[in-house]
Amino acid sequence: MGMTGVGKSSFIQLFTPDTVGVGDDLESFTTQVAIFPCKMPNSDESFYLVDTPGFDDSNRPDQEILRELSSWLTKTYSENIRLSGIIYLHRIIDVRFSGAAMRNLSMFKKLCGDGNLASVVLATTFWAKVDEKTGREREDQLKTTPAFWGNMVNRGSQVFRHDFEEQSGSSIIQYLLDRRDKPVYAIQDEMVNKKKTLEETAAGSEVQAEMDKMRRKYEQMIVDIKQEMQEHLKNRDEAARQALEAERKEREEFIRRELEERKKMQAQADALWDQREAEREKERQEHMRRLEAMQKQYLEMQLQAAKAKTDAEHQRRLAELQKQIEIAQVKNEALERSRFSVRAKSFVREFVDFFR
Repeated sequence: MGMTGVGKSSFIQLFTPDTVGVGDDLESFTTQVAIFPCKMPNSDESFYLVDTPGFDDSNRPDQEILRELSSWLTKTYSENIRLSGIIYLHRIIDVRFSGAAMRNLSMFKKLCGDGNLASVVLATTFWAKVDEKTGREREDQLKTTPAFWGNMVNRGSQVFRHDFEEQSGSSIIQYLLDRRDKPVYAIQDEMVNKKKTLEETAAGSEVQAEMDKMRRKYEQMIVDIKQEMQEHLKNRDEAARQALEAERKEREEFIRRELEERKKMQAQADALWDQREAEREKERQEHMRRLEAMQKQYLEMQLQAAKAKTDAEHQRRLAELQKQIEIAQVKNEALERSRFSVRAKSFVREFVDFFR
């Protein structure tokens, strides 16, 4: 787990032959939870790694991301699948914790619960891009500041350095594989054992409180925008009025979507899974349609290039479209992987047997 761009997909790629989706064009690539069968380097020891979206996607509200994570964690727990632990990645090159990073970490703590933090690895990445002294100072700050990692370390979380090489990655994996305890995380206990709705959980309450603040802020902004629009109408400044109108619609759309997400969070574990499965299937179908449209466009452009000499700009657009298709195909594989991660019965049986 961790924010977009911390190296989650790169970490997984060390242990699986499957394409995970790594690179600048794929940094906000993970939209659904996906399982990857993995093996330790130079060993037959197998395990599974789970890729997750981060709470810093500007295109998706935090409630939707929480619903995605919670639906998967509760469904697997209901199927008697227990995790060995969770790896939380953080860039050591980040000078300070941004608001998004703090929100991400806070949500992570609520999902886990204080009693399960010994099963958490806190790993810093991108050490090659910082000098040792600066990196060590930042690492010490993370480990000793209660609001950052301090309280988690005091409750048993282990801190590792990961340099995107097999050796450091393997040390993290081996530490978790050697643990005998299979924790029940807070979100699993609350929703499966205590039958709470997502909105009633600690994580749900946390995310909803933040969204309530943002909604109230946007509501006030809409009032202010309307007043400004009246002024521009009087002054016959049509361009400024249209710009404010577009901003108003954007804020109103946020509020509409936030209220819609709030209703969806009133679901219990089984209903939450069904809800997200329907949404995931819709996303898969929409993505497939976009991929097919790009492939059709590419073939048409190739035909044009074969019929006549084309200019450099045409070749550039053809190459760019080919790159987009390759990225879309990798994402399509990830979406299909999400489909079979829990839904396919044979895979579930294999997964359950492994973790028992």
